[in-house]
Amino acid sequence: MTRSRRAGDGGHGIDRTGLRTHAPGVPVKPRACLFLLAAVAVSRADDEALRDLRAAIDALPAPIAAEQSHGRLGFYGLGAEPARITVDLGSEVVPDEVVLFPARLPTGTATGDGSNGFPPSLSVAVSVEADSSRRVVLARWIEAGTGSGNHLPFLRLPGNGASGRYLTFEIGAFRPREAGRGWFFTLGEIVVLKDGVNIALGRPASATASTENAPRWQVENLTDGFLWCLPFAGRAGSPANGYHSAIDGTQTNLPKWVEVDLGLDLPVDGLQLVPAHPRDFADVGGFGFPPRFRITGFSEEGGEVPFFDTGATPFPNPGAATVSFPGSAVPVRRVRVEALELWQRTGDFIFALGELQVISAGKNVARGVPVSFGDTTTTASWRPEALVDGYSSRHELLDWRTWLDSVSERESLQSRHDQLAAILVDEREERMRRWLVIAGMAVAIVMIAAFVMVAAVRHRSARDHEAWRVRLAGDLHDEIGASLSHLALQSDLARRTVGADDPLAKRLASLSESARETLDHLRDTVWLLDPACGSWSQVDSRLASVSARLLGDLSHEFERKGSPPESPAPPERSREIVLFLKEALTNLRRHAGSANARVFLGWEEDRLILEVADTGRGFDPDSPEAGRGRGIVNLKTRAGNLGGICRIESCPGSGTVIRLETPL
Repeated sequence: MTRSRRAGDGGHGIDRTGLRTHAPGVPVKPRACLFLLAAVAVSRADDEALRDLRAAIDALPAPIAAEQSHGRLGFYGLGAEPARITVDLGSEVVPDEVVLFPARLPTGTATGDGSNGFPPSLSVAVSVEADSSRRVVLARWIEAGTGSGNHLPFLRLPGNGASGRYLTFEIGAFRPREAGRGWFFTLGEIVVLKDGVNIALGRPASATASTENAPRWQVENLTDGFLWCLPFAGRAGSPANGYHSAIDGTQTNLPKWVEVDLGLDLPVDGLQLVPAHPRDFADVGGFGFPPRFRITGFSEEGGEVPFFDTGATPFPNPGAATVSFPGSAVPVRRVRVEALELWQRTGDFIFALGELQVISAGKNVARGVPVSFGDTTTTASWRPEALVDGYSSRHELLDWRTWLDSVSERESLQSRHDQLAAILVDEREERMRRWLVIAGMAVAIVMIAAFVMVAAVRHRSARDHEAWRVRLAGDLHDEIGASLSHLALQSDLARRTVGADDPLAKRLASLSESARETLDHLRDTVWLLDPACGSWSQVDSRLASVSARLLGDLSHEFERKGSPPESPAPPERSREIVLFLKEALTNLRRHAGSANARVFLGWEEDRLILEVADTGRGFDPDSPEAGRGRGIVNLKTRAGNLGGICRIESCPGSGTVIRLETPL
């Protein structure tokens, strides 16, 4: 897999703008017309790089969480100084590598605060003496970021050539317990590799500031071979489940055994039993694993080497976890596993194993060797040779070095993948922001252009509308107004030619009055149409003019308080206010029988008050007779059209006050 380095790495790459960069010192001059093509090319290259990384990650094995049904999670230490763990390796050695595995619950974390307790910092040293008086530090470690150690699958600490028998771990920092209950740390397993063999397996360990809670938390769990994950699991799938004994209805046919022949006497560094975990059975790890068993080696000359014996105490079922045992320097040719007690299924008893590995000089010397047995069940999934085919019931099995390197490489690639994905998210967001800015600018330009066009059309329309109003007002005034004036004048002249008692005289007088009244309405209409009369000041003047015209022969006064605002007066509001006053004054002339009248016009900040008062005969506004007239109905309707309030105060013999309050 190949990929150009990111910008800032010293080579060709992709900068934060999403454009390709040149070599250092060469300026970049992107052309606007090629921006889209460059962005598309960068996006495709980024996606290809992510796909390449994903493919490389998927090709490597990942740590698979174990059920840990054995219940032996690891070691729980208190956060007290000094916090020290010591492992006796049995003899002076030069460790190649020390690997520390965390302690993880199979269904969660060790504490309620999300921490599995892996210490934030530690150091490891070797010494020849048990008191560690002359120890040599192999390595020191501090987590890269707060809490990052909680996510490690394991911590690898390479050796530096120092030798010793005693391995000492100094814990430099601790994790907080939940609810402020102090500090702690945990470890799951200590693995010390020498020539591909875990030489710490089964070795005695001691610790200070420990909490013993068997079997979950105890110091011997640090070297028992049980990990939080399934070790050695590769990517390739298994062709078979492993070895399966004959099925017995009772526990009497014992011992059942299976044996491998190495071909010649070889020293054994360690042994590993991989429990069966068949795919064609209920999902049960540790299928067929015997509760009691022993492992024995036999030399060509017939000598026996006991590797392990459970004795009378049942061995906890390991689930799917590999079980490791120390070897012996005495060479053996054959290795036999004997089941002293069978695993019970629903109604019968069996003995089964997924794989048997014999480690010598860092290699599994049992792979592919002949297998013999006391009895067997052979099917497409179960066969004796599957015990040494290099696979568990589910996965390819790797050696320590290959598995650790593969998982470490996967973690490294995953970190690079996550970093690249985060950078690409930032770059795409930046490109998206740029496109949004460009799109926003384009939309703004279009909106401004549309606004200018609409404003121009509205301005032209308003100008045309204003010219039309001027022409209409002029036409009404010059033609209809002149005709009405002529009609009133001719009616007056005709009335003078007939006698005062002639019925025609009354008709001519009524005709003249109607013509003049219609002419007054026409003048109001012409005034409303005239654009020059579109201010509240013009409304003020018009109300005074209407009052003077309609109350001309009565004793009256027009009182004004405040000043009209400078803002334009909407024509529809001006019309309603003028017509309200005319309706009130007309009712006063017709019905009040008053010789005096007062008109009050009040201008406030955001409202107008118009009041008409007389000293006439008055009436009862709440009487049925008052409700039948159109005058009061018209006044209240016009007040409602204005969004205002019409108040009428009157009683018989005491005059009338009509008050309009309306917002401007």
